[in-house]
Amino acid sequence: MSNETPPVSCAEAQQATEKQFEASNADMVGQRLDYALTLLLPQMGLRGRKRSIESGQVLVNGRSCTAAQRLRRGDVVSLAEVPDAAQQDQSALVEAPTTGAYPTGANIDTLPRLLERQGEFCFFYKPVGLHTAALTGGRGHSLESMLPQLMAGQGSTETDPQDDAGMSAEALSPQLMQRLDYGTSGIVCAALSPQAAKAFRLAEAAGHCEKRYIALLAGRLEDDFTATFALRTDKRSKSRVLEREAGCTRWTKFTPLHYFEGDDLPQLNLTRDSQFHRVGLTLAGCRIRRGARHQIRAHAAAVGHPLWNDPLYADKDSEAETQTSHGTFYLHHGCLLLPGVSCVMPPPWSFLPHAVARQVLEWLTSAN
Repeated sequence: MSNETPPVSCAEAQQATEKQFEASNADMVGQRLDYALTLLLPQMGLRGRKRSIESGQVLVNGRSCTAAQRLRRGDVVSLAEVPDAAQQDQSALVEAPTTGAYPTGANIDTLPRLLERQGEFCFFYKPVGLHTAALTGGRGHSLESMLPQLMAGQGSTETDPQDDAGMSAEALSPQLMQRLDYGTSGIVCAALSPQAAKAFRLAEAAGHCEKRYIALLAGRLEDDFTATFALRTDKRSKSRVLEREAGCTRWTKFTPLHYFEGDDLPQLNLTRDSQFHRVGLTLAGCRIRRGARHQIRAHAAAVGHPLWNDPLYADKDSEAETQTSHGTFYLHHGCLLLPGVSCVMPPPWSFLPHAVARQVLEWLTSAN
């Protein structure tokens, strides 16, 4: 018998709804959140529940938290009441026939899609609110599960026309070479052959693969800075920064691009938070070679400028305890450079002023 699911009393089960429950029973008090979450997600495995917590879909007393948090008496655990627009658009895309057309009225920025194909590599766009890889035993869509539809009409690879002649898009088996967090948007590369996958990994190991991200960081980052800390990534929920230095291919280089303060970002709800008006936000470019789990998020927090509103790595603000955080942070993978191939996609953030958006594009496409 699995010990994954904590005991639940009959009375408590009757009180629980599919949207929230209160930890009022001795069986629930002291339980880890990821185990207690079976009341709301009884069909989802432990890994899926942890990802739901990490993505900010699960709130305790209206705030994001970690999977390891222990419940206290009176804590209210809740899920988002309705799917967001991105999830609705993604569902519409999956359920629609494979015609190559986007659902009518759908926001293109919320839809996964094939950006371009270069030889044996394809570059896809993963929006916020979509997992990169399929969840084992979990529910919901992922970029990986959508690949057959996204690849429709691409035909065969170009490396060996004789062997691949007549191969349909469905016969292709793209292998995703990267994973982005649920809350991160941007480019995901896929290899169309074992040879291409090997070439990607060799380029990474040699430091010849560069990934450029755009992030909103808390506070004012004055100068370029490189975080060299090694990370411990064996814990599924959160990577831990170590005191020793990592190899140079696992460093994160931060470059401040623009600083926002006061009412510079009227379109963002998070500007209502008192902390924003005290510390402001830095729009930063981030360069990595070989990414580790949550590398940019962990390194940013370690240097005192966590991603704004990061549910795992940002420190809680005592003056903002009454604010409701839904774990929304801004991190976008906007450029991938490999020997002989590259892909650029600026962040789809409508709140960026035109001049700042142009500066972002210039940084993403710069030769340095």
